Amino acid sequence: MSIEGVVAKDLSQTINVAGDAALGQLNIAIIGAGLVGLATAAMSSSPSSFHAEIGAGIVVPPNGAGVLKQKLPELNWENMQAVEFRSMEMFNVDGSHMDTDDLSEGWSKYPQGYFMIHRVDLHKEMMRLALDPDAIGLPPATIRLGAPIRAVNFDSERPSVITSSGEEFKFDLILGTDGIKSTVRKCMVGAEYDAPATQLGFYRWMIDLKKNPGLSWIRDNRKASGPTMMVGGDKIMGLIGYPIRGGALINFSAAHLDTRDQDTVDWNAETPKDTFLDAFEDFADKYKALVRVAEKPRTWQLRKLPILPTWIKGNVALLGDAAHAMGFAVGLEDAATIATLFPNGTKASELPSRLKVFEEIRKPRAERISQMSTDAYKPPDEENPSGSFAGWLVPELLEYDPVSVTKATIWI
Repeated sequence: MSIEGVVAKDLSQTINVAGDAALGQLNIAIIGAGLVGLATAAMSSSPSSFHAEIGAGIVVPPNGAGVLKQKLPELNWENMQAVEFRSMEMFNVDGSHMDTDDLSEGWSKYPQGYFMIHRVDLHKEMMRLALDPDAIGLPPATIRLGAPIRAVNFDSERPSVITSSGEEFKFDLILGTDGIKSTVRKCMVGAEYDAPATQLGFYRWMIDLKKNPGLSWIRDNRKASGPTMMVGGDKIMGLIGYPIRGGALINFSAAHLDTRDQDTVDWNAETPKDTFLDAFEDFADKYKALVRVAEKPRTWQLRKLPILPTWIKGNVALLGDAAHAMGFAVGLEDAATIATLFPNGTKASELPSRLKVFEEIRKPRAERISQMSTDAYKPPDEENPSGSFAGWLVPELLEYDPVSVTKATIWI
């Protein structure tokens, strides 16, 4: 399979148009220019392309890291400037130490590793694989900008996408990886399955420690690399900061009750600085210093998809956040499952049965993880004003190998 990319300027949608079906190749579209869409294309022996996303840090746990190392061994982890996640330090907002979670046991049990990476660095490294003809020994991708999709036609044999300009492109297979605001999902199951607001928001910002060397203690004052969390505030449920880009940047996220009308504001909007600073008024001065230097902090809404009635319709399937909104690592599991189910030489006549297997493998797994995430988080109450999150090492989540599971399920 070979894929030529058509990438939207706003990154909301991507169409990847595959090679000549007359040569026996499947004609495939991957809708979505995010990490999961790109990973799906790369793992399917099909180079893709994208424009670098404006993003922040991302944590890649062992189940995700294992997929990347197994299915994309050409990835250069030094290029991604990955930082190892080896411990978690927890403090009260007054500065007193609460606990240290040592992940040494986890690294022994899960040698795939646990990493913290800047999204843009991960994107750039995947783009290197997609565009460099020598990276994975395949023809480089072609990038065309400005083709957001407007509709999907679910014809059973030759589904198609229609762009905002009215052009129609037909394919053998369409994979919707276009995120939590997915157009493909809306076309498949309707707007009633859009993600509702949860009233939980996250203030997000980054600090460049080269510009703020006086704040380097958050990275350096510890025995092993990893996040630092501050809990116990009146307005902030928890503030977490973790190093990315080789430790040069610290990515911050602060959970809070979002009292705005979340259906009338942007899902990721710049926050007034006075509102932002006021939320941390009861934090110790050393933590306020981390807040004051924030440039253009933003509020990101947490939304949670309802369980979808299906992930497939005809020769169209949903992956990643378009299907479950459980994050990058679970999306990588989807991508690895697709890559295993559709190796080079797959025939168009095999698509319906293999898509059915994909849904049978992945849908229950994602729904189980969604329930686990709900069970793990305990909202604030009188006994625990800041709420809590149960554990970092969950075998059911981290031990999963989608390639082995898929091969054990099918005839490969």
